Amino acid sequence: MTGQVIAAHGREYIVKSEAGESRLFARGRMKGKTEILVGDFVTFEQDAIASVLPRKTRFVRPNVANVELICAVLSPEPKPDFLMLDKLLASAGREGAEVVFAVNKNDLGREVYRKVCEEYGAFYEIFSVSAAEKDNLAALKERLKGRLTALAGQSAVGKSSLVNAMFGASLKVGDLSAIGRGKHTTTASRIYFFGDWQIMDTPGFAALETDMDETELAEYYPEFSAHSGECRFRGCSHTGEPGCAVAALAESGEIPEGRYERYKQIYAELKGRRKRYE
Repeated sequence: MTGQVIAAHGREYIVKSEAGESRLFARGRMKGKTEILVGDFVTFEQDAIASVLPRKTRFVRPNVANVELICAVLSPEPKPDFLMLDKLLASAGREGAEVVFAVNKNDLGREVYRKVCEEYGAFYEIFSVSAAEKDNLAALKERLKGRLTALAGQSAVGKSSLVNAMFGASLKVGDLSAIGRGKHTTTASRIYFFGDWQIMDTPGFAALETDMDETELAEYYPEFSAHSGECRFRGCSHTGEPGCAVAALAESGEIPEGRYERYKQIYAELKGRRKRYE
């Protein structure tokens, strides 16, 4: 039979198929040799997984597969980590997963929503919502319909609260800690099914864990790739070369300066990591 891994607990996997949910194990040639991720489609016999089918996408942190759409959730509290967000966008772009933004807690103000629109609005869909007030949730819910969607973002931005508000679910919700950081509520990835919606709740996309080379990073910045051909030098890294069109646009404000500065930071991080392993 064929099914999808919707949760994993050590060597035990919950697989959803036409027959319902089954608790399966990796045994025989699968045990310890083939990585099995939440989101994977697998074949199984009795209580054992026999094979993992080819993946559409694969992310490392969290370690999940076949995510088609990422809903990046931000909020005024905790303060948004735009560097982490840019890493997420690059990783999603490399895997071919779409990204939409949900700026939650708009009842606390719209400043974060305005900043997100300023930095990302030309290339990504952005929804201003409130799980607490159930504001604008219908539009977001419709956008997530029909594909495996992962909610990504810092702890306490309201990922679980959004799922509860949109689908009448009862996922455990965490509160902000006293120092303004989120208490981790979700400790393992799991897929929830609500009719035509498949929602993956995760511990959070926390780092750029990928084998991406720094020379390909700019490909996943749509505002950069639109102007790469205008740079003086072919193969411009956009990190300080003379005649760089991207740097000039950032200086003039046509490309958000913060987005450009974070790009250079991520570029240096990838380059440094590659050199450590050479």
